[in-house]
Amino acid sequence: MAWSCGSCARSRCHASNGMAPGSPTYLWAAELVLRRHRRPLRVHEIVTYAQDLGLFSEGMHSRTPQKSLQARLSIEILSNADHSRFVRTASGLFFLRELLAEAHASEAGDERLDLPHPMKPEPYTARRRAPPPATERVLAIPREHYATLLSFQGLKLDNGELVRRLVGGPLDYLSRTEAEETDSHKQVVTYVLVTHGAKVLSFRRGTFNRAAAFLKGSLCIGFGGHVSEDDITIFSYADAGIVANAVREIQEEIDLAPSGAQVIDSEDVRIVGLINDDSSEVGRRHVGIVMRYEVKDWAAWERAERGEASINQLSWIDALSGSVNLIEFEYWSQLCWRALFPVVAKAQPAYKILRKKPFRSAHHLVIGGGIGSGKSRATRHLTQAFGYVEVNSGRVIAELLGLPPVPLTPRPHFQELAWEFVRSPDGPSRLAAALAHAAGRSGARQVVFDGVRQLSTLQALRAASEAPIALLFVHAAPDLAYDLHSGRMRAGGEPPVERDAFMRMLSAPVELDVASLMAEADAVIYNWAGEDHYGRTLSAMAEELGLRRRNEVD
Repeated sequence: MAWSCGSCARSRCHASNGMAPGSPTYLWAAELVLRRHRRPLRVHEIVTYAQDLGLFSEGMHSRTPQKSLQARLSIEILSNADHSRFVRTASGLFFLRELLAEAHASEAGDERLDLPHPMKPEPYTARRRAPPPATERVLAIPREHYATLLSFQGLKLDNGELVRRLVGGPLDYLSRTEAEETDSHKQVVTYVLVTHGAKVLSFRRGTFNRAAAFLKGSLCIGFGGHVSEDDITIFSYADAGIVANAVREIQEEIDLAPSGAQVIDSEDVRIVGLINDDSSEVGRRHVGIVMRYEVKDWAAWERAERGEASINQLSWIDALSGSVNLIEFEYWSQLCWRALFPVVAKAQPAYKILRKKPFRSAHHLVIGGGIGSGKSRATRHLTQAFGYVEVNSGRVIAELLGLPPVPLTPRPHFQELAWEFVRSPDGPSRLAAALAHAAGRSGARQVVFDGVRQLSTLQALRAASEAPIALLFVHAAPDLAYDLHSGRMRAGGEPPVERDAFMRMLSAPVELDVASLMAEADAVIYNWAGEDHYGRTLSAMAEELGLRRRNEVD
């Protein structure tokens, strides 16, 4: 069994809601996703969100996950009576029975926008399915022990001392799904880089690849998995089985037999750091022990093959070749590239244009991205240099909510209320109508919408807007976003937000769709270098898109 981390599908990482099975299932994953989004979803949406949360296990791999989930939901609904947690609300739409009452209780849209009240979802009778028994028990560290040791975001280099302190305190073994029910523990996972000098072994995890999956990061350079009770022996007791797990996982995931390579010696696997990623719900429940295995027999390892079905496109990458594009890798791999091979970070592309057509005529531009990524800076540059007129979605939704915008309303409170608004059946259409109305009132030929965060709002805006919609996504890794946000706060004379508070804001429910917006983008800005080069990057991208500067328009 394999572990896939960061922003790609985490094949051994699961979440639960109190009725979780010991082993993940398609129905279990669907229930978590529907409860999280609280609106009827199509199967492909459920699969996409489940992948983002890492809810698919190794045993759930298939070439057509949408069909597998569709079949299971349909059988569940057709075969059972009145106790199923699932209902079909329309052709191809699925929902949770327990949320029907909430959906029916939602109020009609804002009368000022003159929008029709949406159709309420209706149930389809079924019977609840009993979960299978619990299985694997994984190593987990209680919060009261790890809290002071893991007070950083990202990768912290370590020669083993911090790891020894981490596993030297109280430890628990929890069933996988039990561990995912609570934030009181962090599960320990190994993350091993296989290297030969500047060459790094990489692979593509799993079979759940969407058309634009490379934008989110589907490549990985870390092999490993959850440390479990099975990894503890009299010889591995000192480090709670961490190195033993790393050796076992490498030998399972990489087939050494065809190359003639020898069995891996645990003495050759060394700890180089820890990854603490509190930027997502999944990350908050795991700590990664980063290790490095330096290949000695290059002639044999050069021809190594995959050992598990989830390991695809196994290949060696030369870090000195200048051909490593960080955005193709999931977040944990990005952290390792940046810390252990800094030459890679210096050679990163600054932007990528996927489609020029939406920019070629009069259009409205949506700026998407996470908190601290640089959306507002991009908006300001485009309005000042290229003649766009800004419509700020935060201010528009604040008006709909009857609240002052951030920072007059504290961001966490604003996020909570905004999430309640946009997850209501008519919320996205009401927000889109208000944004389109503001754009029309401006009379501008080119409008930029700053801060759209949901796919549903983007889709509703495409329908409501009189002009074509282009989407520019601003990407900044969570640790970089925190640094950028803190720098801007200090520059404005304000104290920066605490790291934990920032990461909670970054992973708030209202931010759930942000990463998915990246897959819809027409152009992407990679904010690796921060403010110094940002303006020049924006101008270079705008000029390549054929945007006319303000003085040329005037």
